[in-house]
Amino acid sequence: MKTTKIAAIGAASIFAVVALLLAYPAMAATVTSATSTSIIPTPTALSAGQTITLTSTSGTWQLLSPSATATGVKTGTASGTITLTVTGAYVGGYSLSVTSGTLSINGSSFAIGTGSAVMGPHQAHLVGQGTFASATPGSFLFAAGAHANFQGQTYNTLRFDVKVNGEEYGVLLLVTAKVS
Repeated sequence: MKTTKIAAIGAASIFAVVALLLAYPAMAATVTSATSTSIIPTPTALSAGQTITLTSTSGTWQLLSPSATATGVKTGTASGTITLTVTGAYVGGYSLSVTSGTLSINGSSFAIGTGSAVMGPHQAHLVGQGTFASATPGSFLFAAGAHANFQGQTYNTLRFDVKVNGEEYGVLLLVTAKVS
């Protein structure tokens, strides 16, 4: 009896391993790790004047400073878009200017004014800062990083540290990128 159970378990284990080995190439073709992904959907050399638009597919915000609001809300849904224009292409990376966008936090939408950013030569890391056109004072730091490539679409994380109207928020957006 014990020999029959061991043989059955052994056969099932071998079957499971073979199934995983056969399935791996199909999964690997559709999902790649962040280490081999860039922010740009199809990484190519960028030139001055090209734009990169990052648009959120989902997002969240968290209040980082004491709130003066009576609601006591400390987290919620966020969304946004930011457009960057390449101002310089170098061997070591790219310089960019923040040209437009919006960021929605805690039920309020803020128009992005001006700012600047830099991105590495492999287009995998982006950092910058800017100000809001619709809120004074209002400023932000931001960073984007490659997250995953799934079924031909590149997804990135875009993080903001926002100071606006006396509050500070942490914002995390899952974004897609488009180059034009």
